[in-house]
Amino acid sequence: GHRRFCDGGQWRCNWCGCKADATSGKTTGPDGPGTLCGSCGSRYRGGHEGPVLQTLDGKYACEACGKLLDSIGALGGHRRFCDGGQWRCNWCGCKADATSGKTTGPDGPGTLCGSCGSRYRGGHEGPVLQTLDGKYACEACGKLLDSIGALGGHRRFCD
Repeated sequence: GHRRFCDGGQWRCNWCGCKADATSGKTTGPDGPGTLCGSCGSRYRGGHEGPVLQTLDGKYACEACGKLLDSIGALGGHRRFCDGGQWRCNWCGCKADATSGKTTGPDGPGTLCGSCGSRYRGGHEGPVLQTLDGKYACEACGKLLDSIGALGGHRRFCD
């Protein structure tokens, strides 16, 4: 029963220091069975040799992009989709942090930004053309806008 596994609330993960009630379970680590929490155990099985380092204010930094997250779990979720800032939209070239998300394009899933993905789903075959000074022109009225998103918003009300 309970007594067989109870440590009186004294157990702590050898890497991150979390208590038993704050983790999904105890896993094997470099010091043997039951020495790491679930999150740190996943890191250990993935080849890491130590805990995730925390900032002075207790945040966890993504090693690829530097984004600060509140928990190890949030860091793990973030890493599944983090590209280290390398992703670019195949049409307009914007970075992932400048868009509302990655969408499917002619080259497959996750190849276009949200704005270009909307254009693609609407039947367009390429990106919006920019002027020499980097502005986007409305095809209906000629108004110049600073971003593709602004152009999309403008088009909804343009006559």
